[in-house]
Parts: sequence; structure tokens; C-alpha cells
Amino acid sequence: MPKRKKSGEGSMEMDSAGGMRWLLTYADLITLLLALFVILFALASSSSAKKVEIMAQFRHIFGPIEGSPNLLTAQGANNGDHYKIIPGEPEEGGPGGPKKPNGRGKSNILPELMKALQYQIGVNHVSIRKDARGLVISLLTDKVLFDLGDTRLKPEIKGVLNDIAEVLKHHPDKQIAVEGHTDDLAIQSAKVPSNWELSALRATSVVKYFVTNAGMDPSRFSAAGYAEYQPLVPNISEANRRINRRVDIIILKLD
Repeated sequence: MPKRKKSGEGSMEMDSAGGMRWLLTYADLITLLLALFVILFALASSSSAKKVEIMAQFRHIFGPIEGSPNLLTAQGANNGDHYKIIPGEPEEGGPGGPKKPNGRGKSNILPELMKALQYQIGVNHVSIRKDARGLVISLLTDKVLFDLGDTRLKPEIKGVLNDIAEVLKHHPDKQIAVEGHTDDLAIQSAKVPSNWELSALRATSVVKYFVTNAGMDPSRFSAAGYAEYQPLVPNISEANRRINRRVDIIILKLD
């Protein structure tokens, strides 16, 4: 007749077997950590294109986790499908805004301006330059745009503004900032108390002409006055001050 084991021996063997199960979990954790470190090392020592390829393979092998975003989101995946379109709203520019620009708006505007303003550039009444904001058309103010200390446009400059307006109409996607500038001499006028008002009113006069007389879209324009605080050259001579007395028409580079 076989001997019966003591009651304590069986329970000790079962406890020992159950206690070893944590090693399986530990081994799985170590394996996953090793895989993670291998992936991190591969990403750190690879080029950008290779990183994308590695991540794509990783996603293909392991698959995305349910309820979480994909590891790699396609660039430009949102095409605006989730935005509500108001019935009757124009495709671009909002209500009353500019229509979709035609193909000419994508052409280079500089040659068109140089051709339209070649005479005024030749007699040094107009200059064109580029800066970080875009293309800048500088118009000398005294005896060209305005009489000295005045804010009313001179009749002879209106033809130049019309030429500029015709070019800008071919590029309806362009926004335009108009800025007035003065020299450092204080204005002596009872109508305009300071260079701040003088520069701002001159910029506004140009904008009003583009909108009222040239029929341009007012939503494309902004006007500002900077007085004497943004000179092109030091105000150390009358020749330099004449350069600083100007109105700048900036065709903004927004793309």
C-alpha cells in the first residue's frame, strides 16, 4: 500500500510551481525592452527616409493599437472634409471677398511693374526693391506725390498710381500694405500737427485712390504711418531727407 504524503509536502510543491510563473512575465518584458532598444538605435543611426521605412515596417509587423492614432499620419490627411461649408459662400475670400485668382496671378509681378513704371524709375521718382516682406514700390512724396506738407495727391501722380493699379489687378491674390514715411524735420502746419499724422494721412490718400478711383478691392489694403522712424538713409542732408520722404507700396509675400 503506497505511502500517503504528508499534507504539507504537496502544498509546498504547488506554491513553488506557481511562484515560478513570474519568470515568464519577466522574460516577456525583457524581450519587449530589447526590441524597443533595437528600434531606437536603428532610428538614431538612420536617415529621415530610413526612419520612415523602419516605422512603417514596425507598424506592419505589430499593427496599430485599437483606439489609438496611427504611428505614422499621412501628411495633409485632412483635406477639409470635416469643415462645414456655408451655402452660397464664395470659394475663396469669404462673403464679398476676392474671387479665385486666375492663372496670371501666379506669374512674376516684377517685370510687369518695371515695364509699367520704366519712365518714373528713369527720372528717379519711383524705385523698386525687395525685402523680407515682399516687393516694395517707393514713391517720392514731395513735388511728386504731394506738395510739401500736404496730404492731397498731385494730379500728375495719378497716372502712375493707375499704372500700378492695372498691374495689381492682374494679381488679385496679392495683399498690399501702404506705408507713409517722413524725414526728421518737424512739420510746420496748422492742419497736420505732427509727422505721425502726415505720414498716416498720405498712406491713406494712396489707399483711397486705389479703392475709389482705380476700383480695387478694399479688403486687399492696409495703411500705416511711421513718421521719421524708419528712414532708408540717415537724415544728414537734404538729398537724404528727400529719399526718406516717401510712400511705400508693399506687395506682401504671404506664401
